[in-house]
Amino acid sequence: MRRSTGFSAFFSHLRAGSVGAVILALTLSCSDTTSPRDRAADDGVVSVEIVVPDSIKAALAAQYSGDLSAPVSASADIVVPPGASLSSSAPSFRYHLSHVPFAPEAIPSIAPSNLTDDGYLDHVPLGFTFNFYGNEYSEVAVYSNGLVMFGPAVRDPLGFYRGDLIPFLANPNNVIAFAWTDWQPNKVPGSIRYETRGSAPNRRFLLQFTNVPEYGGRGLLMMQLVLAEGSNEITIYTNSMSITNSGNRVTQGVENLDGSAAAFDSVKNPVNGVVSPRVKGFFSLSNDALRFAPPHPPVVTPPANISVATAPPATSGDLRIASSAAVGSCAAVVDPGIATATTDAASVTVVGVRSDGLPLDAAYPKGVTTIKWTATDADGMTASAVQTITVVDKENPSIAAPQNISVGNDPHLASAVVAVGSAEAADNCPDVKISSARSDHAASDAPYLVGITTVTWTATDASGNIASAAQLITVLDIEAPSLSVPASITVNATSPAGAVVNYLYYAADNVAVTSVDCTKRSGSAFPIGTTSVTCTAYDAAGNSKSDSFLVIVLDAPTQMSNLIQYVRDLLLPNGTTNPLINQLEAAFGSFGSDNHVACVKMGDFVNLVSTKGREIPLGASAYMTSEATNIEAVLGCSIPKAHPQLVPPEISG
Repeated sequence: MRRSTGFSAFFSHLRAGSVGAVILALTLSCSDTTSPRDRAADDGVVSVEIVVPDSIKAALAAQYSGDLSAPVSASADIVVPPGASLSSSAPSFRYHLSHVPFAPEAIPSIAPSNLTDDGYLDHVPLGFTFNFYGNEYSEVAVYSNGLVMFGPAVRDPLGFYRGDLIPFLANPNNVIAFAWTDWQPNKVPGSIRYETRGSAPNRRFLLQFTNVPEYGGRGLLMMQLVLAEGSNEITIYTNSMSITNSGNRVTQGVENLDGSAAAFDSVKNPVNGVVSPRVKGFFSLSNDALRFAPPHPPVVTPPANISVATAPPATSGDLRIASSAAVGSCAAVVDPGIATATTDAASVTVVGVRSDGLPLDAAYPKGVTTIKWTATDADGMTASAVQTITVVDKENPSIAAPQNISVGNDPHLASAVVAVGSAEAADNCPDVKISSARSDHAASDAPYLVGITTVTWTATDASGNIASAAQLITVLDIEAPSLSVPASITVNATSPAGAVVNYLYYAADNVAVTSVDCTKRSGSAFPIGTTSVTCTAYDAAGNSKSDSFLVIVLDAPTQMSNLIQYVRDLLLPNGTTNPLINQLEAAFGSFGSDNHVACVKMGDFVNLVSTKGREIPLGASAYMTSEATNIEAVLGCSIPKAHPQLVPPEISG
């Protein structure tokens, strides 16, 4: 049986009404940040086309067009809002409706290219398991006319092209009708898109209709459907939905597997204030956000856990060693109480079942017996909580830990492998178990770090009584740090006092280096000449390692000699090389006896470098000027504020 297979079936479902038409032109709130991708083939999606002759649509539309004299009313057994729902799989499954903030997500990226007028996209993957009316689904069929169907798709000769009644036993059933009427997505490429977003267990399946035109009218549909993993909530964001063809009708809601139950909201006519269900109506929506939340299971609060003791043992002898100690009864009579439950359904019942299958008022044996309290509400939803009844032996076992141990660290490691031994325990009841836990939370056979580690040995008897003893494992750091210092460092003096010298060293330890001290620290001013530097690395245990290196600060004559050799190595023409070297040699010869002359000659050298600039490579000119300026600083010369600028030969005048 179909909802609309011909004129007679169609007219038998017709309800007259008028809620007015409000057409709003709005801008889509989601931004299309991704280009459409034709992924239908990759996802196994199949496009099924259904051809409905325009003559049939026109004839049925003509019959509808005069059906606007009175508002459409809800069936007597439908609650609007919120929608009360029934389900064939869960006898009292009820969706709860709420209006939520209008907050659609960015437009989905998968845009199948093979859209049809009245057909559907079959096997569209959700990307996760979704519970709809108590059944689990991993894919849907997306109908061009504003429907999503769970389970096997139904091919209707008329393509379900006009919104109809819900609930209704005929197809389409097991659907989300987000805007069920006659749409033409095939007119706008990329107008239907879908995508799965997020990470488990909070993924979301998004389906969007964008700028989908109405058949036979000027209406448009912009909406986004969101199915949420875990919560199984259904959210319909309708940016804009308008219909202008008076023969069309719209249905928005959900319907269960056999068509016996549905849930839907109402809409208020802004002209006459009439409130009508969103079922087979002539209405428009703007920035509307409607959520269908599945029913929640009841909340069970069990009675408090109970712990009672068995009859006491004999009072003579060493009770820690129970080889001959008398014991009392191994059971106790306990009143467990009654669990309570809260629910959003009409009523709820609670039943308690013991783990040993005995009646609740039977004696409880020594050990732990659980009572599973299960609540079942009028919606068929269940929930459980557990209460424990513990009948215990109150006697503690005894335990003796192994002797404390002290060892040195293993070579080059911050730890040592230690055989700690075993503890000994005894108890009045059999089956005492021994366990150990280290204060560093490492495995029992893992190496022990430098320092003190406490091993806590615990004896646990069959009734859960415990006793503990501690063992101390001490690992001493007996290994000195390693230290690497630079080889001898040679630098030019930058003033008569010498130069600031930076250097690097590397210190490491099997545990940690606490400090490194050097007789002259990096970044200090070193005098002209040779300075010996000794560095010492220390660890927290007081172990240390020292090493030394030399810092050589070159005086002005040595720098002059190096600069002379640099000029010679340039292999410039004699007319360039000789005048430069003459100035440097004159400065060298005057050092010590007449530093003023040496300063003058170094200044002449700098000026000559500028004069000969065309004959000297630019990089070499800059280097010689820099080195000469540094030598002047070491000599203590009165250096001009700026030496002549070095001008590249190609741009000099």
